[in-house]
Amino acid sequence: MSKKLKVRGSVVIVALAISACSYGSAGACTIGEEAEIELPVNTTALTNANRLAITDAVIEAKKWPDVQIQAVIMAGAYTVERNLDQLKEDRARNVKVYLQQLGIRSENILIEKHTFTDEMVVKRPDGTLSYRQVFVEFKPICNGSCAWMCDDPRVTPRSKVINP
Repeated sequence: MSKKLKVRGSVVIVALAISACSYGSAGACTIGEEAEIELPVNTTALTNANRLAITDAVIEAKKWPDVQIQAVIMAGAYTVERNLDQLKEDRARNVKVYLQQLGIRSENILIEKHTFTDEMVVKRPDGTLSYRQVFVEFKPICNGSCAWMCDDPRVTPRSKVINP
């Protein structure tokens, strides 16, 4: 392919990209809620504080209009804990059961199991260690794109609308 033809092709691609942007701006934002759960080492039972964190996130997610809610449970155990696989399994199950009690459909709950290393431990200002073993992310399930939610006054996005 000649150099002249390559340059002409590049010019056409740039012109198409510019014209696409000028006929309407593409927008996107991030819609979601999350809960971080810290449990005592080697335990699986949710505390009242854990339940409250999950409930608060679900209450916010239920404000999303005309969508179902997907929950992704990232259940983990730290390498310093015992019976890592069993801990991950029990923690995931306990959170899933609680989410179902809060009205999240079973088919909309996904589970990921992780082994966390010492590098992932958070140090509190007082010097004690914080082991966050479970994270729950809530996302809307939309028909097609959820972009329409970015401009809906009932929805508080986690990020701003992006307009190129």
